[in-house]
Amino acid sequence: MSPPPPTSPAAPEFDQFAGDYDAALNEGLKFSGEAKEFFAENRVKWFKGRLGDALKPGCRCLDYGCGTGTATPYLMETLGLAQLTGVDLSEESLAMARKDHGSPQVNFQPLAALRDLPDEFDLGYCNGVFHHIPPAERAGCAAAIFRSMKPGATFALWENNAWNPIVRFMMSRVPFDADAIVLFPGEARRLMRDAGFEIVSTDSLFVFPAALAPLRVLEPALCKLPLGGQYQVLCRKPVR
Repeated sequence: MSPPPPTSPAAPEFDQFAGDYDAALNEGLKFSGEAKEFFAENRVKWFKGRLGDALKPGCRCLDYGCGTGTATPYLMETLGLAQLTGVDLSEESLAMARKDHGSPQVNFQPLAALRDLPDEFDLGYCNGVFHHIPPAERAGCAAAIFRSMKPGATFALWENNAWNPIVRFMMSRVPFDADAIVLFPGEARRLMRDAGFEIVSTDSLFVFPAALAPLRVLEPALCKLPLGGQYQVLCRKPVR
Protein backbone atom coordinates (compact mmCIF):
# COMPACT_ATOMS: atom_id res chain seq x y z
CA MET A 1 0.00 0.00 0.00
CA SER A 2 1.34 3.41 -0.88
CA PRO A 3 1.76 5.70 2.11
CA PRO A 4 -0.57 8.61 2.76
CA PRO A 5 0.65 12.08 1.81
CA PRO A 6 3.25 13.61 4.10
CA THR A 7 1.10 16.48 5.22
CA SER A 8 -1.98 16.41 7.30
CA PRO A 9 -3.84 17.30 10.40
CA ALA A 10 -2.23 19.49 12.93
CA ALA A 11 0.83 20.37 10.92
CA PRO A 12 4.12 20.46 12.87
CA GLU A 13 3.60 24.12 13.78
CA PHE A 14 0.89 22.83 16.14
CA ASP A 15 3.74 21.62 18.35
CA GLN A 16 4.28 25.22 19.45
CA PHE A 17 0.63 25.52 20.49
CA ALA A 18 0.28 22.17 22.28
CA GLY A 19 0.98 23.53 25.75
CA ASP A 20 -1.32 26.55 25.27
CA TYR A 21 -3.86 24.93 22.98
CA ASP A 22 -6.82 25.34 25.32
CA ALA A 23 -6.11 28.99 25.99
CA ALA A 24 -5.67 29.76 22.30
CA LEU A 25 -8.84 27.92 21.30
CA ASN A 26 -10.92 29.46 24.06
CA GLU A 27 -9.83 32.92 22.91
CA GLY A 28 -12.07 32.36 19.90
CA LEU A 29 -14.74 30.28 21.60
CA LYS A 30 -15.35 32.86 24.32
CA PHE A 31 -17.72 34.68 21.95
CA SER A 32 -20.00 31.63 22.08
CA GLY A 33 -20.05 31.63 25.87
CA GLU A 34 -18.92 27.99 25.95
CA ALA A 35 -15.62 26.17 26.43
CA LYS A 36 -14.23 23.52 24.08
CA GLU A 37 -15.61 20.67 26.21
CA PHE A 38 -19.19 21.75 25.48
CA PHE A 39 -18.61 21.42 21.75
CA ALA A 40 -16.63 18.18 22.04
CA GLU A 41 -19.33 16.51 24.12
CA ASN A 42 -22.20 17.62 21.92
CA ARG A 43 -20.48 16.70 18.65
CA VAL A 44 -20.08 13.15 19.90
CA LYS A 45 -23.66 13.02 21.20
CA TRP A 46 -24.91 14.13 17.78
CA PHE A 47 -22.70 11.54 16.08
CA LYS A 48 -24.15 8.83 18.32
CA GLY A 49 -27.69 9.93 17.56
CA ARG A 50 -27.06 9.75 13.83
CA LEU A 51 -25.40 6.33 14.10
CA GLY A 52 -28.57 4.69 15.41
CA ASP A 53 -28.46 0.92 14.87
CA ALA A 54 -25.05 1.21 13.21
CA LEU A 55 -23.51 1.64 16.67
CA LYS A 56 -22.62 -1.84 17.90
CA PRO A 57 -20.97 -2.97 21.14
CA GLY A 58 -17.20 -3.25 21.06
CA CYS A 59 -16.48 -0.84 18.21
CA ARG A 60 -12.99 0.32 17.32
CA CYS A 61 -12.78 4.01 16.45
CA LEU A 62 -10.26 6.26 14.72
CA ASP A 63 -9.88 9.90 15.82
CA TYR A 64 -8.13 11.50 12.84
CA GLY A 65 -6.23 14.60 13.92
CA CYS A 66 -6.83 13.91 17.61
CA GLY A 67 -4.67 16.78 18.86
CA THR A 68 -4.36 16.76 22.64
CA GLY A 69 -7.20 14.25 23.00
CA THR A 70 -10.09 16.58 23.83
CA ALA A 71 -12.68 14.25 22.27
CA THR A 72 -11.24 11.07 23.81
CA PRO A 73 -13.37 10.74 26.98
CA TYR A 74 -16.56 11.61 25.09
CA LEU A 75 -15.88 9.15 22.29
CA MET A 76 -15.04 6.36 24.74
CA GLU A 77 -17.95 6.90 27.13
CA THR A 78 -20.71 8.09 24.80
CA LEU A 79 -20.03 5.51 22.08
CA GLY A 80 -19.06 2.69 24.48
CA LEU A 81 -15.92 1.92 22.49
CA ALA A 82 -13.71 -1.11 22.99
CA GLN A 83 -10.70 0.69 21.48
CA LEU A 84 -9.84 4.20 20.37
CA THR A 85 -6.84 5.15 18.26
CA GLY A 86 -5.94 8.81 17.84
CA VAL A 87 -3.50 9.88 15.14
CA ASP A 88 -1.88 13.27 14.68
CA LEU A 89 1.18 14.86 13.11
CA SER A 90 2.04 16.94 16.18
CA GLU A 91 4.30 14.97 18.51
CA GLU A 92 3.84 17.52 21.30
CA SER A 93 0.07 17.17 21.09
CA LEU A 94 0.32 13.38 21.11
CA ALA A 95 2.52 13.49 24.20
CA MET A 96 -0.11 15.53 26.03
CA ALA A 97 -2.88 13.22 24.85
CA ARG A 98 -1.01 10.15 26.12
CA LYS A 99 -0.39 11.84 29.48
CA ASP A 100 -3.99 12.93 29.97
CA HIS A 101 -6.00 10.20 28.25
CA GLY A 102 -3.82 7.16 27.54
CA SER A 103 -5.09 3.78 28.77
CA PRO A 104 -5.12 0.13 27.69
CA GLN A 105 -8.19 0.95 25.55
CA VAL A 106 -6.84 4.22 24.15
CA ASN A 107 -3.66 4.75 22.18
CA PHE A 108 -2.21 7.73 20.33
CA GLN A 109 0.08 7.29 17.36
CA PRO A 110 1.88 9.41 14.77
CA LEU A 111 -0.10 9.98 11.60
CA ALA A 112 2.26 7.73 9.63
CA ALA A 113 1.00 4.73 11.63
CA LEU A 114 -2.28 4.94 9.72
CA ARG A 115 -0.67 3.32 6.67
CA ASP A 116 -0.26 0.11 8.69
CA LEU A 117 -3.91 -0.03 9.82
CA PRO A 118 -5.93 -0.98 6.72
CA ASP A 119 -9.60 -1.96 7.31
CA GLU A 120 -9.06 -1.54 11.05
CA PHE A 121 -11.90 0.66 12.29
CA ASP A 122 -15.68 0.37 12.67
CA LEU A 123 -16.08 4.10 13.26
CA GLY A 124 -14.15 7.24 12.46
CA TYR A 125 -14.27 10.80 13.78
CA CYS A 126 -12.52 13.97 12.66
CA ASN A 127 -13.11 17.47 13.94
CA GLY A 128 -11.77 20.73 12.53
CA VAL A 129 -8.81 19.15 10.79
CA PHE A 130 -9.27 19.49 7.05
CA HIS A 131 -9.27 23.29 7.04
CA HIS A 132 -5.63 23.01 8.19
CA ILE A 133 -4.67 20.68 5.34
CA PRO A 134 -3.54 22.34 2.08
CA PRO A 135 -6.35 21.82 -0.46
CA ALA A 136 -4.07 19.92 -2.85
CA GLU A 137 -3.36 17.32 -0.15
CA ARG A 138 -6.86 16.80 1.22
CA ALA A 139 -7.80 14.06 -1.24
CA GLY A 140 -4.81 11.97 -0.17
CA CYS A 141 -5.73 12.35 3.49
CA ALA A 142 -9.36 11.40 2.84
CA ALA A 143 -8.15 8.34 0.91
CA ALA A 144 -5.96 7.31 3.86
CA ILE A 145 -8.97 7.50 6.16
CA PHE A 146 -11.04 5.46 3.71
CA ARG A 147 -8.41 2.71 3.63
CA SER A 148 -8.36 2.50 7.41
CA MET A 149 -12.14 1.93 7.70
CA LYS A 150 -13.73 -1.51 7.59
CA PRO A 151 -16.36 -2.11 4.89
CA GLY A 152 -19.61 -0.75 6.30
CA ALA A 153 -17.82 1.58 8.72
CA THR A 154 -19.25 5.03 9.47
CA PHE A 155 -17.12 8.17 9.49
CA ALA A 156 -18.09 11.61 10.87
CA LEU A 157 -16.34 14.63 9.39
CA TRP A 158 -16.89 17.80 11.41
CA GLU A 159 -15.87 21.16 10.01
CA ASN A 160 -16.43 24.82 10.81
CA ASN A 161 -19.30 26.37 8.90
CA ALA A 162 -17.80 28.53 6.17
CA TRP A 163 -21.20 30.16 5.55
CA ASN A 164 -21.27 31.62 9.07
CA PRO A 165 -19.58 35.07 9.41
CA ILE A 166 -19.45 34.74 13.20
CA VAL A 167 -17.46 31.53 12.83
CA ARG A 168 -15.01 33.26 10.51
CA PHE A 169 -14.59 36.06 13.06
CA MET A 170 -14.01 33.57 15.88
CA MET A 171 -11.44 31.70 13.80
CA SER A 172 -9.60 34.95 13.15
CA ARG A 173 -9.09 35.25 16.91
CA VAL A 174 -7.40 31.84 17.20
CA PRO A 175 -3.68 31.87 16.24
CA PHE A 176 -3.70 28.45 14.56
CA ASP A 177 -6.98 29.10 12.72
CA ALA A 178 -6.30 32.59 11.39
CA ASP A 179 -4.87 31.38 8.05
CA ALA A 180 -7.02 28.24 7.72
CA ILE A 181 -8.78 27.54 4.41
CA VAL A 182 -12.34 26.59 5.29
CA LEU A 183 -14.42 23.99 3.46
CA PHE A 184 -18.00 24.57 2.42
CA PRO A 185 -20.31 21.57 3.03
CA GLY A 186 -20.48 20.75 -0.67
CA GLU A 187 -16.69 20.61 -0.83
CA ALA A 188 -16.57 18.30 2.18
CA ARG A 189 -19.16 15.94 0.70
CA ARG A 190 -17.36 15.87 -2.63
CA LEU A 191 -14.04 15.19 -0.91
CA MET A 192 -15.40 12.19 0.98
CA ARG A 193 -17.36 10.88 -2.01
CA ASP A 194 -14.27 11.05 -4.20
CA ALA A 195 -12.37 9.05 -1.57
CA GLY A 196 -14.96 6.26 -1.95
CA PHE A 197 -17.44 6.98 0.84
CA GLU A 198 -21.21 7.08 0.49
CA ILE A 199 -22.73 10.25 1.97
CA VAL A 200 -25.38 9.50 4.59
CA SER A 201 -26.32 12.97 5.84
CA THR A 202 -25.17 16.53 6.44
CA ASP A 203 -26.21 18.34 9.62
CA SER A 204 -25.53 21.80 11.03
CA LEU A 205 -25.12 22.26 14.79
CA PHE A 206 -24.39 24.96 17.38
CA VAL A 207 -26.79 27.65 16.22
CA PHE A 208 -27.36 29.36 19.57
CA PRO A 209 -24.71 30.79 21.91
CA ALA A 210 -24.85 30.30 25.67
CA ALA A 211 -26.86 33.52 26.07
CA LEU A 212 -29.66 31.88 24.06
CA ALA A 213 -29.28 28.38 25.54
CA PRO A 214 -33.05 27.88 26.11
CA LEU A 215 -33.49 27.97 22.34
CA ARG A 216 -31.18 25.01 21.80
CA VAL A 217 -34.17 22.67 21.96
CA LEU A 218 -34.87 23.94 18.42
CA GLU A 219 -31.54 22.79 17.00
CA PRO A 220 -32.70 19.33 15.84
CA ALA A 221 -35.41 21.02 13.79
CA LEU A 222 -32.89 23.45 12.29
CA CYS A 223 -30.09 20.99 11.57
CA LYS A 224 -30.68 20.89 7.81
CA LEU A 225 -30.21 24.65 7.50
CA PRO A 226 -26.62 25.98 7.25
CA LEU A 227 -26.97 28.13 10.36
CA GLY A 228 -24.76 26.51 12.97
CA GLY A 229 -21.16 27.04 13.88
CA GLN A 230 -20.17 23.58 12.61
CA TYR A 231 -21.52 20.88 10.35
CA GLN A 232 -21.17 17.12 10.27
CA VAL A 233 -20.87 15.11 7.07
CA LEU A 234 -21.72 11.54 7.96
CA CYS A 235 -20.49 8.97 5.46
CA ARG A 236 -20.13 5.20 5.12
CA LYS A 237 -17.62 2.92 3.47
CA PRO A 238 -19.54 0.66 1.08
CA VAL A 239 -19.81 -3.03 1.86
CA ARG A 240 -18.34 -4.75 -1.16
